[in-house]
Amino acid sequence: MATRPQLPTATGQSTAIVEVDHVSKSFASADGTTLPVLDDVTLTLHEGEVVALLGKSGSGKSTLLRTIAGLIAPTAGQVRYRGTRLNGANPGVAMVSSPSP
Repeated sequence: MATRPQLPTATGQSTAIVEVDHVSKSFASADGTTLPVLDDVTLTLHEGEVVALLGKSGSGKSTLLRTIAGLIAPTAGQVRYRGTRLNGANPGVAMVSSPSP
């Protein structure tokens, strides 16, 4: 597994704010089949970072954000906020959504 560069904080250490560890998410479709949306996503967001998610419509961006916010639980893997595994709404995350045209 490749290591990511660490960003120093004021104390000289990098602080992981959000950790997404091997997260997968599937939903049941109308015909009863399983629809995989996220597959083994791993990322760490550090204090002071600015991050953007880019991708086509339907690629899982909103599903990943909802998982990080604790609004939906992953099918597999885990999300941690400041080292604590999420089991509900993330106290350190807010989401703003624009209406669809």
